[in-house]
Amino acid sequence: MFGDGPDNIDLPKVVPVADQPCQQLYEGNPVLLGFDVVQYHFIPSFKDGGVAVRGKPEFAYNFEGYQFWFSTLENRRAFVENPWKYAPAWGGFCSWGVGLEVAGWPWAIDFLGPPASPWNGWIIVDGVLIFNIWESYSDRFARNLDTNMALAAERWSNWFGDGKHRFAGPFNTHCIGHGRLKNWCLSQQPSPWLQELPECKVEQVTEKDSDDGLGMSTASNSSSPSVVVVVVVSGGGIVSDANEFSDFSNARFSPHQQKMFKVGASVIIIFLVLLNLAYCYRKKLKRCCSYCFGRQEDGGNQSKSNDDANTKKEEEVDVDTPDVDGSNGTDSDKMADEEEEV
Repeated sequence: MFGDGPDNIDLPKVVPVADQPCQQLYEGNPVLLGFDVVQYHFIPSFKDGGVAVRGKPEFAYNFEGYQFWFSTLENRRAFVENPWKYAPAWGGFCSWGVGLEVAGWPWAIDFLGPPASPWNGWIIVDGVLIFNIWESYSDRFARNLDTNMALAAERWSNWFGDGKHRFAGPFNTHCIGHGRLKNWCLSQQPSPWLQELPECKVEQVTEKDSDDGLGMSTASNSSSPSVVVVVVVSGGGIVSDANEFSDFSNARFSPHQQKMFKVGASVIIIFLVLLNLAYCYRKKLKRCCSYCFGRQEDGGNQSKSNDDANTKKEEEVDVDTPDVDGSNGTDSDKMADEEEEV
């Protein structure tokens, strides 16, 4: 539907701005991938078919240490005249996350997101541009709109409330809800806004005479010398050197979720160890009982075998025992028969 969709966009880099020679920035990427924050106010909502418009680097403007891109010169002028009218609330981070994701979530002054979507996670609330990670979260946020707006404003002002403006603070440059640049910022990202912006100074304008030494100007046939305006800039720069997508950590789970996974894994390991110990104990007890009962059975069988052997031996003794005269019974009877015949 549009060329700058979530699946074919690259992470853009900030550019020099001609009318802002002092470049004092916290991060090296434009806010919300360079999408025009002014244009959101002049298009239908996403539900009604509104399509977000990406700005152009030639219409860039630096504001509060961040660079914004605009699709037209008119939008740039509108932002310059009244930036807080068009700057996204809570820095363009997810409104639902800022207002309601408290317990168990990592979000803090030095741990931002939550992530947002410049494609479909935005709505205009009483002239204020807010973002969410997805359209569904914008719907959820709108169900109790006044309360949720107050919660988000309170939390954000507790982080960055310096008396300037309720929306002051860092802006979202790479915490994106979906697409090929998806980074939910569930692992800690750089926090350059906690540092001071680099000092920058524009030195006084100097004039140079381009006279050719013959009393004639090289710029024209007039005898008046031409004037060249030179602007000398010293200092400035970008606080964070991370500007590639690969420079930012991109964890899939928050620290709280990782902690819960570790606790769950520990519980499972302990349970398995106890189960194994119980199995081994039961198996050992069964083996011990089998050994004891086996010895008793073997002992009974041995006694029975001994009794049978003794009985057999006694029978053999009775059969083989000789008479008193030293001969067996059969020989004695034979001798008695022979005496009677004589």
